[in-house]
Amino acid sequence: MTRSTPRLLLALCAVPIAWLVATGVHAEGERPPAPSTIPGIDQLAGHLAELVPMCVACHGENGVPNYAESPIIDGQHEGYIYIQLRDYKNGSRKHEVMNEIVKDLSRQDLRELAAFFAKRPWPRLQQQAEEGDDVVAERLASAGMCKECHLGGYLGDGTVPRLAGQLTSYLVVTMRAFKTKERANNAAMSSLLDTYTDEEIDVLARYLGAL
Repeated sequence: MTRSTPRLLLALCAVPIAWLVATGVHAEGERPPAPSTIPGIDQLAGHLAELVPMCVACHGENGVPNYAESPIIDGQHEGYIYIQLRDYKNGSRKHEVMNEIVKDLSRQDLRELAAFFAKRPWPRLQQQAEEGDDVVAERLASAGMCKECHLGGYLGDGTVPRLAGQLTSYLVVTMRAFKTKERANNAAMSSLLDTYTDEEIDVLARYLGAL
């Protein structure tokens, strides 16, 4: 990490108020303070223990993200978290804050962070889909063979992420990023989502977020 990391974190995590109605996440200027105590943090090396409060400031002290573009990472699969951290470190996944945060971490550091968050419980957000979303989403998922990778219930496993109950606004952002190839660390996802309209992505995100 560098001294600029907290400033970058504040700048990039802030999101427009329009995102906040359904999710209850915070607007700019309302960033919650990092918690002083986090269960299990004492098992991490000192530099990682200092980093975790910054992580939960965006991703949520109790696993509920504080910002619309921050995913749930508590309870996500360890292998998947590690791969994303690795990709941020090597630059194959771009994000100004995350690239900066992990650039000086070792692979062992990344493994320990992934294990730490994977052991925390997945939060239940009680997000709602719209009427008819299930029919359209299941058709899209069937055409894209989504369950072939993300498994029954879209719970994922190993290096495949859980999608069920993920923050809907994040699903929209990341799926559209795959579609435009702004997110370029999974070519298969980009190829698949390039066949979906933005409206179809919205439906699929609402459906998955409500599971």
